[in-house]
Formats: sequence, C-alpha cells, structure tokens
Amino acid sequence: MKIALLTNEIPPIVYGGVATWILNFLDMFKDDPDIEVIPVFLAHLDEPPTDFPERYPGIRIIHGPQDIEKTFQDIDITVNNLWVAFDTTKAIKDRYPEKRMISVCHSLIKMEHLTNLGGDATKSFYEQEITFQYSDAVVLISRAELGHYTSFGYDKYDAEPVVIYNSYTPKLDEIDWRPNYALNDIGYIGRHVPRKRPDLPILAVERSNRNDVRVFNMGVDYRGETGNPFWEEMGRKHPKQLVIIPFSSNKETVHFYWNSVGANCITGVYEPFGYTMCETLDRRVPAIVQDIDGPKEICELVKDSVFEYHVDQDFDKDIQNFMESIIRFWDTHPDDRASMANRARNALDGFRPKIIREEWKKV
Repeated sequence: MKIALLTNEIPPIVYGGVATWILNFLDMFKDDPDIEVIPVFLAHLDEPPTDFPERYPGIRIIHGPQDIEKTFQDIDITVNNLWVAFDTTKAIKDRYPEKRMISVCHSLIKMEHLTNLGGDATKSFYEQEITFQYSDAVVLISRAELGHYTSFGYDKYDAEPVVIYNSYTPKLDEIDWRPNYALNDIGYIGRHVPRKRPDLPILAVERSNRNDVRVFNMGVDYRGETGNPFWEEMGRKHPKQLVIIPFSSNKETVHFYWNSVGANCITGVYEPFGYTMCETLDRRVPAIVQDIDGPKEICELVKDSVFEYHVDQDFDKDIQNFMESIIRFWDTHPDDRASMANRARNALDGFRPKIIREEWKKV
C-alpha cells in the first residue's frame, strides 16, 4: 500500500510541531513491509531545498493542482497535513474521489484563533473547515480535540472523526543525564503565543514573594521589526529573577536550559497534544502542568507524579492557581521529586511508535 504524506512543512521548513509529526510518521513506518510512505511536499509558500531528494528519498514536489494527476495516480491513501491551500485537498479528492483522504488536525485553527486573541495568521480558519469537508476521515490528536471539534459542529461533516495520539520516541532511555532535583528554579520553553501564557511562571513567582527563585524563559522571538517590547519590559522589571533565552535550536543552548531548571512549566489555555510535555517526562524533569487538553491526557495515568494546576480563563485566577502548584513543588523534598519524575516517565510508554502505528493501521 502506498501512502502519500502530504505537507507544506518538513525540515528544514518548519513552522511548528507539524514538522516533528511528519518526521515521526516517516520513521514509524520506515520498516513496515506492507506500507510505503511517500512524502509529498506542497511548495505553497516555500520552495524546497535542492537537497530534499537526498534528505527524503522518493519525495515528490507539487506546486499546484496541475501536478496532482501525475503525483497521486499510484497512491492508495493520502494522509493530509495541510489546512492552508485547501484547493489542493479539494483538487485531489475531485480527481481521485475513490481514494481515501485522511486529514490530520494538528490543532483546530478556530480554537487557535479564539485563544490567541484573533490575528491574521488564524482568521482564515474556514480553510481548515473546507479541508474537513473534503476528507473521508479526520484524525484528532487527543480526546479533548475531539470535544472541541464536536463543539464547533464539525462532526456534522461526512468525515469520520478519529482520535490517534501523536507518537513520541523517548530519547533518554539509555542516557544517564538527570536534572538537579534540589533546584527550585523553574522554566518555560516553547512558542510564545497568547494561548500558551508563557508569562505565567514569572508572574506566579512574583506573587509568591520568593526572591531566591529564578525563572528561565526560552523561546522569546526578537526577530520582528520592533524586537519584542513585551519581553524586553519583562526583563527590565525582573532583572535578577527572569532569565530570557531567545529562540534557538542550538543544542548547547537547549542543554543549558534543561540543566538550569528544577521543574518545567507546561502552561496555557489550549494545547492539542504537547510534545514539550513528552520531552519533560522523557528528561525526568518535574512537571508543573495544566489540567486540560493533551497534557492532561498524557499524564492521566501518572497524575500523582506531576504537579497539576487548574486552568482558569481569568488570568489573575490562573496566576493564583499556578502559584499554588509551584509552592507544592517547592515543598516537595528533592528525593521525592526524583521519584515522582521517574514514575511519571512511564506515561510515555503509551505513545511509543509501535503502539501508535497499530492505531493508524485501523484507519
């Protein structure tokens, strides 16, 4: 069986977590005797690098509807990862109506729009809705996502909604690195968008009046024309407690972050899955995590081994709830923190590729 893995995002072209998902999917099926996965790159906003064929043997490039007939004629199933350029999805289904189209919803763009306070990047969420309409099945990456999907009425489309979690391959199974469990400093690492509330840790520490605790915040983007006025002001306001690490994929910078924190904070009001949650568990770093969406589901079997906080849409109440969870972390002995983090890591077993691959085969 030939599966086309349709995407406009594959390293080095990266906009978010989709690129990680694409690589994981390719790796998950690379040795499967019955399934051949062929990456298909849509050059929508980015032209492919010249070394794409070496990086991804067999990759196919399309620029628009004119390339569809030749590219998909020998394909059995398309696993679609696009929500922009919905005309491409429609054109594939119009030309090959008998071939199954499975669209992966990495996040609901309407939810992104609502929880990120609007914005140009997500105001065209209707394009994703059109994509759903031309799909035979829509894969949601958590049960919470299915709930949001249904709340918007998307279950009225003909597409069958199916929940399949993202796969995650632990990287530290055989590595001896451990965090310093005696550290009380905390951190946030990831994208800086309103729905993720990356300022929650520093504001909660400020409210706690703990002047001996630092907050490491990694991922601040200064590449805009005006830099990043919000985080520049936050840095001036908390010069001794807030350590701002600009966005970087440099491995040494990433190592510096993880070596600096006693706990990692997974915050926000909307999170479809949570690769950062998985990496935190993988590294055996104590986790202060929201009680909603994907992160809650990832941790549900090890709930007593993480520091969960109740998410409130009211930001002031959210700061209070988060502060109470931090205090629980501070009040926990380093030996107990270590034991909790080691137990929490068992949650990853349910997301290993061999488990998730079988779920995909059912679709």
